[in-house]
Amino acid sequence: MSDETAVSTEIKASNGELVIKRTQDTEPILELNGREMNEAPTWRPYASGKKDVPMRKVAEIPLIVVEQWLKEGINIFSPDPDMQKKFRQKLNDPNYRYLRTYPGKVRLHDPNRSSGFSIPEEK
Repeated sequence: MSDETAVSTEIKASNGELVIKRTQDTEPILELNGREMNEAPTWRPYASGKKDVPMRKVAEIPLIVVEQWLKEGINIFSPDPDMQKKFRQKLNDPNYRYLRTYPGKVRLHDPNRSSGFSIPEEK
């Protein structure tokens, strides 16, 4: 991670309490997200046409947001299906659209589900 997007921590003693303040300059990440979203294909965003590439980058989340979600009880790294559902709900929420790098709705990858797009085999 570059220094410009590093999380900084400030610790102060105030009125007998320890106050911890975590900050991050998220502007570079959010600007890049916007550029990636603008460059993403608009036709059939779910159809990569590549059966060997089941996933694509759909978001870049600043660490400070990941920490906030952890405080809210959402662990984006958990393999638990219920936790992953909560995570997808966050990413699909219009209030978090600035985290997205690809259009459409975030879903679980289902290798048995057809994308609706296929490339004809060469003869």
